[in-house]
Amino acid sequence: MPRYFFDIHDGFHQRDDVGTLCEDVQAAALQAKRLLSAIAVDENPAEGERQTITVVVTDEDGYAVYSAALAFVGTWLLR
Repeated sequence: MPRYFFDIHDGFHQRDDVGTLCEDVQAAALQAKRLLSAIAVDENPAEGERQTITVVVTDEDGYAVYSAALAFVGTWLLR
């Protein structure tokens, strides 16, 4: 089973040096989506009302094969 690496970008770069075994690239993409939603549960926008969290999946050869991103944008509606 191939190993995929899930680097997280959320204002900082967190490199995955261990990786996760996944059946194929589609399973790795699903894992990236799950990871992204798990991160979002505990994240609050660090600066103001905007933040983007990105998970970049690379294969064992170091090639980026998938990217998932979640953007938070808050807008005040009060005048």
